[in-house]
Amino acid sequence: MGLIYRIINLAFEIMNILILIRIVISWLAPYSRNDFTNLVYALTEPILKPFRTLIPMGNVRMDLSPVLAYFALKILRYIIFYLL
Repeated sequence: MGLIYRIINLAFEIMNILILIRIVISWLAPYSRNDFTNLVYALTEPILKPFRTLIPMGNVRMDLSPVLAYFALKILRYIIFYLL
């Protein structure tokens, strides 16, 4: 059972780190495209897309979906560990 906890925890931590990396990339080099940024965007986009539909950006220049997804993953991790 301990192995399952570690695998789930690792998966959530990796996704949170990827979201944080995406935030930093969007601040420092928003228009850069290379293999690393394409990988980060491809892995995080399925997580962020539902949050973008909840909060449409409109004319706002700041995308809040990574922040919401980060906290939602933290809450989801807590709920899963509580149920296990």
